[in-house]
Amino acid sequence: MNPTIVAVLSFVIVAGLTVVAAVILMRYWPAFQRERLAPGTPAATQAGATSILRWTDQPRTGLEGAIESIGRAVGGSEEAAPSKYRRKLMWAGYYEPRTVALFVGAKVALGGGLGLLYFLYGVVNLTGTPLARVLAVSLILAVIGFFLPDYWLHNRIKVRRREILHALPDVLDLLMVCVEAGLGFDAAVARVSEQPGIKPSPLHQELLRMHLEVRAGRARSEALRAFAERTGVEELKAIVGAFIQTEKLGTPLGKTLRVHADAARVQRRHRAEQLAHLAPLKMLFPTVFFLMPAFFLVTLAPSLLGLLKLLKAISR
Repeated sequence: MNPTIVAVLSFVIVAGLTVVAAVILMRYWPAFQRERLAPGTPAATQAGATSILRWTDQPRTGLEGAIESIGRAVGGSEEAAPSKYRRKLMWAGYYEPRTVALFVGAKVALGGGLGLLYFLYGVVNLTGTPLARVLAVSLILAVIGFFLPDYWLHNRIKVRRREILHALPDVLDLLMVCVEAGLGFDAAVARVSEQPGIKPSPLHQELLRMHLEVRAGRARSEALRAFAERTGVEELKAIVGAFIQTEKLGTPLGKTLRVHADAARVQRRHRAEQLAHLAPLKMLFPTVFFLMPAFFLVTLAPSLLGLLKLLKAISR
C-alpha cells in the first residue's frame, strides 16, 4: 500500500479516536467539565450566577402554559390561590408563585381530560353499553384524575421530609465542628450548605436559601423561622427554636449544636431499628399470598395426582 495513504489513514484514525475520547471525557468525567475549561469563568461562578431566591417571570408556552392558564382561570392569581396548596408545594420544594396555578390547572386538566376521553370513547364505540354506565365511569375517572396530583404531592412531601430527617444529624455535626473551630453561625451555615463534594440534599438547599436571605438583609430569627416552616419537619422546628433562644440568651451555640446533633443521631438510629422490626411483618403478607400457594402446589400436587388416580381406579 502507498505510504501516503497509510499515513493519512493513520492520522484520521488517531484524530477520530482522540475526538471521541475527548467528547466522552467532557460528557461523563466530572474532572473535565466544560465549565472548568472556559477562560475566566470558573465553574463555581457559573453555578452560582443565578440565585435560588429568584425565578423567571417569562410566560410559559406549550402545554405548561395552557395548564397554567387553566389554573389561573380556576384558582385566580397567586394572591387569591388556595393557601393550603401554596404551603404544601413549599413543603415539597416548589417556591415559585406560579406553581400553585400549575398545580390547580393540572388537577382540573387531568380530571376533565380523563373523564372526557372515556365519555367520548364510550359514545363513539357504544356497543350495547348503557349511557348511564358510561357517565358513571367517566365521573369516577374524573374524580381519580382530579385527586391524582394530590396523591403525588403527598408522596413528594413525605420523601422530602424523610431526606431532610436523614441528613439532619450529619448537617448538625458539620455545623458543630465549624462553630467550635471558630466560625460564626452564618459562616458555618455558608460553609456547610455550599460544600462542592457532596450531593446537595433538600436540607442543604434550605440552608443555602436561609443564608442568602440573611445576606439579603432579612433578620436571622425570621430567616430561621421561615427555614423551619419551609421544611415542615417538627424536629427541625424544635431545633430552630433552640437556636433562636440561644441567640437571645447568649449561651454557647456549640453546646446546643452538640446536644441536638446527638439527639438527632439517636432518633435516626431508632427510626432505622423501627423499620427493621417492621420488615418481618411486611414480608408476611407477600409470603402468605405469593409463596405459600406455590409451596403447597409443589408439596401436595404429587399426592393429589396419586389420590386422583386411585379414585379413578376404584370407580372403574
